[in-house]
Amino acid sequence: MSRRRLLQGTAALGGVIAFGTAVSASTTPAFAATVSRPDIMSTNDWGASAAQGSLPILTRRPTHLVIHHTTHVNSDDFSNAAAKEVARLIQRNHMTNGWADTGQQFTIARGGQMLEGRHGSLDAVVDGTRFIEGAHAYGFNDQSVGIEVDGMYTNDVPTDAQWSSLVHLSAYICQRYGLHVDRIIAHRDVPGAQTLCCGDAFYGKLSALRAEVASALANGVDGGSGPSGDYPTVRLGDEGDAVRRVQVTLDVIGHDPGVADGVFGPATEKALREYQSLLGTGVDGIAGPRTWGALATHHAAGSTVTSGDSGTEVEYLQRGLKASSGVDLATDGLFGDQTEAAVSAYQKARGLTVDGVAGAETWAALKHGQ
Repeated sequence: MSRRRLLQGTAALGGVIAFGTAVSASTTPAFAATVSRPDIMSTNDWGASAAQGSLPILTRRPTHLVIHHTTHVNSDDFSNAAAKEVARLIQRNHMTNGWADTGQQFTIARGGQMLEGRHGSLDAVVDGTRFIEGAHAYGFNDQSVGIEVDGMYTNDVPTDAQWSSLVHLSAYICQRYGLHVDRIIAHRDVPGAQTLCCGDAFYGKLSALRAEVASALANGVDGGSGPSGDYPTVRLGDEGDAVRRVQVTLDVIGHDPGVADGVFGPATEKALREYQSLLGTGVDGIAGPRTWGALATHHAAGSTVTSGDSGTEVEYLQRGLKASSGVDLATDGLFGDQTEAAVSAYQKARGLTVDGVAGAETWAALKHGQ
């Protein structure tokens, strides 16, 4: 059954929210750090049905981010298969209501998986100048993007994995659309809403959510769509060679991840958080592009290297660029045209002086996970 049908008729609650006009490009707030793109399953990834009808594309930015809960039973199945099935279930229920597609733009499953909801929403937020009109908040859909957090949070709160993903996804949306954190609201805060969504327990944590999103916007957050191959994003519960390499590097640097067994457990997460804290960037316990870039260049002395140079410093530079940017770059220690182009692209993306030379500014950005 649709959450909106379950909760209809309940009086709207919540604090006074300032509602304004759409944020224009000229008034976009300046955020101090880069929030990496989250690892979001697209509608194709989770097997969505085709939308039944047109989905309006609004060629402006939303003014608000609306948080919901699905009111589903709080499942202990945190698998990817369960996440995909939840996305399909929501779509079926919403289309049964007569809607053209899933109502919300994004979903966060119990295991923390982030999924695209309404078709086109992922591409739109990456673009940052448009959004797909949803059907998640009656009377406010043409002003807002919605995130459904799977579960019932009247008395319980989302899982730790869901919370981490919600902070990351919310920060990314705020960054792409130029939203201030005070524009993150619950469904119950929408003008005229007759619902207790997102549940009393969850609603009580929204001030903490805004604070953590503000911190992410100021300091950055990792855990996004890391480069495939040598530098995949790894987090608590993951296993494999990439986890082992993180563990070994952390141990050499002076943080204790426990036995380098390739299992990302609590000790590894604790050590990684300590390392990220020393970097002075976002602390999320996830080894994504920014953290990998810092790890890959940690031992570099940081001398200036330029086209035609060769040696260990160049190899560290190439590894850092490959890890942080996902560029297809040989790590052969030879500073050729490809490396120069990768350096220039990295500098441009980070707002650094673009000269294709790895000097103090570029090394500092890489080694501090920027």
